[in-house]
Amino acid sequence: MEILVFDRSVSIGVNYPEQEHINIGWFYQHLDNDLLEFALELMTQFFREDTYLIQKPTFSLIREGSKDYYNQKQFADFLSENGLNYDKRKLNVYYHRGKILEPDVEFAGTPYWRKTSVETFCEQEKIRLKTD
Repeated sequence: MEILVFDRSVSIGVNYPEQEHINIGWFYQHLDNDLLEFALELMTQFFREDTYLIQKPTFSLIREGSKDYYNQKQFADFLSENGLNYDKRKLNVYYHRGKILEPDVEFAGTPYWRKTSVETFCEQEKIRLKTD
């Protein structure tokens, strides 16, 4: 395992996760608040996206001001900013008709989509519109 700290960034390299271990105590002993939070986020992303250890992630955190999840308005704004003719009303209609992807998570009746899901949908929608 490699843990490299450069100026204000952290790199965690685990070549063989089944053989190497990450000592979370090391993070608490050697990193300040900002780098500690960043290192823990890197670990979460590593296990969620870069390994097959978590087959189907079912746990998500949505923090206020998070840029990782989009509500319907943010989803529509992203599509509009990327050249697609969507507003919140249109997206809402398409959502209720089942014409767009299912939300990644629903909290208190409000659907949220991961940023990566929104980006993928945007690219697929651009391709679909070119072929129509």
